[in-house]
Amino acid sequence: MTRGLGLILVLASLAIGGGLMAVEGKNAGPTSAASQAESPAIATAASAVFSPVVQILQVDDSQAGTYVGAQLPPGTGVTLTRATGTSYCLDATLSGTQVHEDGPGGAPALGPCG
Repeated sequence: MTRGLGLILVLASLAIGGGLMAVEGKNAGPTSAASQAESPAIATAASAVFSPVVQILQVDDSQAGTYVGAQLPPGTGVTLTRATGTSYCLDATLSGTQVHEDGPGGAPALGPCG
């Protein structure tokens, strides 16, 4: 009797768990899961791309006192979209995804400069 009841409980748990996974799969879907995993990877790659450019901008700012007119070296794949006396925004496209970084002191984020 105890074995039979244990087997029924295990099967019921599996059925409930499977049902919950199916509902979650419809809500989130595999694309959502892939996007969630991809975002940190893109942010890490963007950080590696923006970091050397940010260092160049900091040197320019320390010499000129402004980010206006700063020149990025060719071949970085980074565009200085906005530059003021105290801030800047960098744009890049990584694996078909547009990313940006507001600075100074910002972190890479998905999408273009706002």
